[in-house]
Formats: sequence, C-alpha cells, structure tokens
Amino acid sequence: MKKTTLPLGMHDKLFKRARAMYTIERDISDLLMSQGFNRIETPTLEHFEVFSDEVSTTHYNLFDKQGELLSLRPDITSQIGRVIASTRVQTPITFSYSGKVFNYNEEMRGLSNEHTQAGVEIIGFPAQEALLKAIKTAKAALDVAGLKNYQFEFSHARILQVVFAELDLSTSDSDLLSNLIRDKNITGLNEFTKCHPSEFDDLLKELPFLFGESQTVLNRARQLVQNEAILAALDSLEILVLSLTQHLPQTTVDLAQLSTMPYYTGVMFKVFGDKVPDAFVSGGRYDKLFERFGAQKLTAVGWAIDIDSVYQAIREDLAFGGVGHD
Repeated sequence: MKKTTLPLGMHDKLFKRARAMYTIERDISDLLMSQGFNRIETPTLEHFEVFSDEVSTTHYNLFDKQGELLSLRPDITSQIGRVIASTRVQTPITFSYSGKVFNYNEEMRGLSNEHTQAGVEIIGFPAQEALLKAIKTAKAALDVAGLKNYQFEFSHARILQVVFAELDLSTSDSDLLSNLIRDKNITGLNEFTKCHPSEFDDLLKELPFLFGESQTVLNRARQLVQNEAILAALDSLEILVLSLTQHLPQTTVDLAQLSTMPYYTGVMFKVFGDKVPDAFVSGGRYDKLFERFGAQKLTAVGWAIDIDSVYQAIREDLAFGGVGHD
C-alpha cells in the first residue's frame, strides 16, 4: 500500500493558506524588484560545503549518482556567497530572492522543517548605508505583506564573539555557555563565571537582563565592560538606532542574541510580533562570508523574511473566498 503520510516536519498547504502565501511572496518580491534589487534564483540542491565546513545534523543531506554529498539549502545567503565567488558578477550589487529552505528540527518539537523565505542581500556598499537600506526595505516588506504591530530588535555579533574568543573554551564548555545565554539562565551564568572567571563576569551575569528599550540597555552594558571591541560594538548599535528614529520610533536591543548564522560579523536584527513566537525577519552584517569561497572580503548586509510566520500572524485578517482551509 502506498504511503499517504508526509515525512516529519513537512506539511501540505491547501487553498486559503496556499493562496495567501503565494500572494505574500509575490507582493514582497515585486516590491523589492521595484526598488532596484536584482532578482536571483539559486538551486534547491547544492554541495554541502556551500553551507557548512562539516556535515550538519540539522541539514537534509543526500548523495547524488556520482557519490557527491549534497544538501537541500538551509539558507540562501550562503548561496549568494558562492555566486559572487564563482561568477563575474560585479560589486557593489543588490539581490532579492524567494524560495524554499530546509532545516531539520527535533521530532518532538512539532516544528516545520520546510519554510518559504524572501529576502535581500546588499553587497559591496558602505556598511552604514547598507544597514539603513536593509532595515528600511525589511520594514517595507512587512508593511506590504499586511503585518501590523511588529518591533525591530537589534544586537551585535561582535560582542559575544569577543567574549567566546577571549575565554578560549573547550567545545563542551562553549556549547554550555551558548545554551545558558540562549536560555537566559541566571543561575547557570553565575555558576559559569565562578568556574571560568574573566573580565566579562559582570557582563555575562547581567546578560539575561540586557534586553529592552535600546538606549537603556546600551547605557547599562557600557557600565559592565571595559573591552574596547565590545564598547565599539555598543557605539555602532547606538549610532544605528539613533539614525532609525524617524523610521522606527521604538526599537529594542537584546545583547544575549546569539548569531543565528555563523557568518554574521556585525549588527544583527530580528523582527517580532505578538501573535507568533518566531521572528518574522532575521538579518545582519556578514563581511567574511565570501572569503569561505576564495573571494575577497566584502561588506554585506542581508535579511530573510519567513513567509510562513507572516501568514500565521495575518491569517485571521484575510478575506479570501472559497474553501477556507488554512
């Protein structure tokens, strides 16, 4: 008998949901192209090395007929790095894209392993200019999708990168600290600093509380560190937030935000709302990605919007006719 069940983490999208998600993806794509972004489409399958130096258990991997290990793409930004390095595309340049990405989640969490994304990459432009353009276009994309009541949250990859580099931890201790930070584990972080004392003790113990209104968090963080690299990162965040006041009157900062992608090198941002727990948008600066592919270092900023999450947030407001499955 033929199987009628789907693989774990995969879902059919029927009628209202399929139509709505198509409309969201189309409207965002049209908006980005109208703003001068060059449309690009990359293959769903790539050599696994495009995405990681080691085989990842969170990626969907398979062998082709020649025995080459391939991956279903877990993100599209890495593919843009490969395109820049392997073609004669001239920079500076901007790209826009949309498509499916695949990440394997733990079975018991009940999460979807296939998502539809749309996004942009801004490559070779001055960093501040690229960041402002990225954030403004992300806001425009959320607005054209019909999303309301969302908020931008900022962080800086360099802050925790400096901490981890200076601590020089074993792999197990590094994983432990990452989990403690991610879980905002107050007791665990206090115990960790006792076992691994450093100049960052005050910062690490306070990390679970370094979240909220941007200026308040930045001022508090400056009182906890003397490291010049971290202070420079805090200054960079403040300059960006102040420059966005006209476009984003209210912003938050979360200094315990771990990099969602290993290639982030500077300011990171996410967008959250009150109807779904996941971020609608994730983005940031990633200057070193292209060096992985043998290309020169380039200033780059990008973001990806999760269309599945946007749909979940706006579905009650949709007014499509016909069969109403969602």
